[in-house]
Amino acid sequence: MDVKEGSMKVVQVFPGKVWGGAEQYVLDLGSELAARGHSVSYVSRDSEAVASHLREDAVDCRALPFSWSLDLRTISGLAEIIRDADVVHVHSVKAVPIAVLAKKKSGSRARIVLTRHDAHRTPVNPLFRRFFRQLHRIVFVSGMTKRSWHGANRWFPEEKCVVVHNSIPPYADTAAESLREKFGIPASVPLIVFSGRVRESKGCGVLVDALGRIADRPFALVFLGACRPADYADKLMKAARAGGIADRVHFYGFTTHARALMRQADIGVAPSVFRDPFCLSNIEFQQGGVAIVTSNNGGQPEYVTDGVTGLLVNSGDAVQLAGAIASLLDDEALRKRIASAGHEYFNSHLSYGRFVDKIIDAYS
Repeated sequence: MDVKEGSMKVVQVFPGKVWGGAEQYVLDLGSELAARGHSVSYVSRDSEAVASHLREDAVDCRALPFSWSLDLRTISGLAEIIRDADVVHVHSVKAVPIAVLAKKKSGSRARIVLTRHDAHRTPVNPLFRRFFRQLHRIVFVSGMTKRSWHGANRWFPEEKCVVVHNSIPPYADTAAESLREKFGIPASVPLIVFSGRVRESKGCGVLVDALGRIADRPFALVFLGACRPADYADKLMKAARAGGIADRVHFYGFTTHARALMRQADIGVAPSVFRDPFCLSNIEFQQGGVAIVTSNNGGQPEYVTDGVTGLLVNSGDAVQLAGAIASLLDDEALRKRIASAGHEYFNSHLSYGRFVDKIIDAYS
């Protein structure tokens, strides 16, 4: 297609070998950039999991090994792809040396931008700092991730660091089935939904513990997402039986219709016990007009105001989590008020259009 005047040629580099939130972030961003008239191409690691997902979406993507940070084969392959690019956007620190060396090999004038999707306080090896100094920008998905990384890497120019909160594009999928019909949940019973990888670090055990403490109230819980490890559901069900709520805990498994299913919830929960850089499920619930309860130990307080756009609880505190969920179960007016305020906040502060505008500013 003819690229509109003033548009950019952008190369997006997928970060991982499995399909997750960061990979969807890259695909959504690339799709919106293309819709705005920019030319977008994709590069991924040699991974069938990523390739199969992209095939389903009819996305053309070049696969390279990315076997290590100075992989000569990948450097040569990427050099061919980025020769006439304006921007190379990478989403993993391991790709930074490769992108810098590929730029040098190709003679490209591309600006290299890194998005940090995690909150690890990881000092860059002094031998690799010269590559990071050639970055045009580092985009952090929350202020917390910026403070964490830059606190361990004071040598990196802070003026090259920008915070752009995550967002998600508008969503109109109506193909999902009814969770209430699937699991036999009456309309009068409040539906609580967790969405994401069902694992200990996401606070799933704390959630089951918390709900066992308020078993006298009516509710049903549905976990959307794959269990990690695969038998983790057994552990959760054992805890559910101990709390007397086993008949109210359900596992849906992985689905590509998660956002549509999440909108059926009365209460969304994201009780991570690790420092979540920016929990996408929270804004998925907010976008869908669902009241949320989430932990306060990551980037969450940057976009959730306790008691206004959601309820914040201390990480790992089952008693406090139980109290927060109970307050929403007991007070439908409060539940609706928080759901409405969260939805309004998402639209006014975290809309996808605003997000992409800020990413383009980071490119420029």
